[in-house]
Amino acid sequence: MHRLETTHWWFAAKRFLVTAMLDRCLAPSSTRHAILDVGCGTGMMMLAMGIHGQTYGLEVSPDAIRLSKQRGLHRIARSNAGTGLPFKNAAFDAVTCLDVLEHLDADRNLIEEIFRVLKPGGHVIITVPAFQIQWSRHDVAVHHKRRYTRSSMLKKVDGLGWQVVREGYYNTALFLPILLLRKVRTLFSTKMAPPKSDFYIPLPAVLNKLLAGLLKAEVKCLPFFRFPFGVSLLMVLRKAHRGPGLEETI
Repeated sequence: MHRLETTHWWFAAKRFLVTAMLDRCLAPSSTRHAILDVGCGTGMMMLAMGIHGQTYGLEVSPDAIRLSKQRGLHRIARSNAGTGLPFKNAAFDAVTCLDVLEHLDADRNLIEEIFRVLKPGGHVIITVPAFQIQWSRHDVAVHHKRRYTRSSMLKKVDGLGWQVVREGYYNTALFLPILLLRKVRTLFSTKMAPPKSDFYIPLPAVLNKLLAGLLKAEVKCLPFFRFPFGVSLLMVLRKAHRGPGLEETI
């Protein structure tokens, strides 16, 4: 991940997506926003979010934390997100939870913890893999427990006091090519061979750049279109202030 995430189309496009969402969620302020990245990995997302405020990370892997520190990132707590967040109530203006929930047995517990550490009016940006039909040896290799749909995610966040700012699928243009690739790889893989992530498929630089540009173009369309399906699902939620006028609260 440390080697790939600087240039790989998937990671580059996700940074574009998250920074675009933060642009919309965080109003210009004279004070620096406090932003938490849950499951920060080796730190590239934290670096990208640094333009929006003071970034903090949570990561379980000591190797990932060491590599993050090599990038100059030191505000990282080592903890398992599935057991709770070691932060005070209402500590953050925004939280990102990017492809983390699918790794947890009790994903709802983390959603509740994110709600706890967010300030009233704060936002969480969640991404998860979508549609069980896309399940493949890639999911096994990266230790996924499930994939989600829009309706299943809405049920996960129900009852806490969230306002839905944005929800929907993305990486739609590549849904069928990725599905086909994964089914073919599964068909021709032997059961004895260890599963391997899609990220290890070598790509020419031109194709990598083209795929990143395609997904970035989709991100620019998200404010205007709701795609009916996609490889991934995005959800942006706002922690409601107490009081009336919360018709969109779930």
